[in-house]
Amino acid sequence: MKRVFQHPPEPLTGKHYWRGLGELSDTPEFRQWLEHEFPQGAAELNGDEWSRRDFLKLMGASMTLAGIGLTSCRRPEMHLVPFTKSVEWTIPGKFLYYATAMPRRTGAIPLIATTVDGRPIKLEGNPLHPASGGATDT
Repeated sequence: MKRVFQHPPEPLTGKHYWRGLGELSDTPEFRQWLEHEFPQGAAELNGDEWSRRDFLKLMGASMTLAGIGLTSCRRPEMHLVPFTKSVEWTIPGKFLYYATAMPRRTGAIPLIATTVDGRPIKLEGNPLHPASGGATDT
């Protein structure tokens, strides 16, 4: 059984609340628009048994099924390929260390980057810099 909210009766204090200036002025144009926008019996949905809750349950189930369906999608395979034209002074497979910095709101964090064949593999704090003392974040 579906629950239907019953509004409590209005207290007899003389206060009258309105939704907008059109309802406050209570013109015939506003009443005609109100009847056209919200006809009598629109709340019953003409016997349709769908409620907002049923709609949200259906949407949640469809999102769950869509998520399950996307789990079978595979990531494309990516292979590390060597450079076609490498720099003369590099030795393939040898680590290269260099000092760099990562910008932050309060300044920059000094780092030492470890790279192999031009690809960074590790970032760590620069222990020779007095600001960080080897830490990557403060």
